[in-house]
Amino acid sequence: MTSFAPLPDGGRLAYEEAGTGPPLLLVSGLGGLASFWRGFAQACSARFRVVTYDHRGVGRSSPLAGATSIADMAADLLALLDHLGIAATSLVGHSTGGAIAQHLAIHHPGRLSRLVLSATFARPCPYFQRLFEGRLEILDRLGLEAYRRHAALLLNAPAWVVANAALLDEELATAAASSRPADAAVVRARIAAILAHDCAGDLARIASPTRVVVAADDMVTPPYHARALAAAIPDAELRILPQGGHYAVRAEPQLYREAVLPFLSVEPAEVDHEHLS
Repeated sequence: MTSFAPLPDGGRLAYEEAGTGPPLLLVSGLGGLASFWRGFAQACSARFRVVTYDHRGVGRSSPLAGATSIADMAADLLALLDHLGIAATSLVGHSTGGAIAQHLAIHHPGRLSRLVLSATFARPCPYFQRLFEGRLEILDRLGLEAYRRHAALLLNAPAWVVANAALLDEELATAAASSRPADAAVVRARIAAILAHDCAGDLARIASPTRVVVAADDMVTPPYHARALAAAIPDAELRILPQGGHYAVRAEPQLYREAVLPFLSVEPAEVDHEHLS
């Protein structure tokens, strides 16, 4: 069931909860939809109180008016945590969600108990910059539907596309049918936000136990981004999946769960023991 969290400026975030146990926030990427996590959230709900949400400007949440930033998105997430009465949570942040998670871990370290940075980056590299400038050019010259068709091939692993062509067509048709006039402007604003993201100089301040996960064939955030994150965050662990693309969470769900769930399920006493050994 969808609920709504009020934001300080009068907006609201649509969110869903499933399961019981310690809290786990799943923060999606550029698309910003809670539904991105559907299968993984279900798998986690046996162990955790899982919270997913639509970012501002996306899905059922309040519209986005004008520019935004990763800091703005992190502030919205903090408001959601406060509304839910969650003092500290484990968090999995994917892509843009990983950028939000970095900001939260650096500036509000007490709010995160464990952190998974999934297919994300500390700052844009020249490849990333050119990739997203090209995506913006497709959006501006050919329109939102062409942008989405291109994104579907860029984000999903080729083998997954071959095996799920009908599902992908259905997803694109659903997105087209539910499009709103402001959607293209929201995409532009969110891309501008990720191109301005740069936490590289502050990663050493992250104190939460952290695991960095990426697929070897990710074409959006290639593994060198993950390696840089893991090298800069104190005691961070790195897991590189053999395949799965940028959306490994659904292309290789079992591999992804094996890389993430055991890390999230470690009890505090076990963490202390590891630290002392």
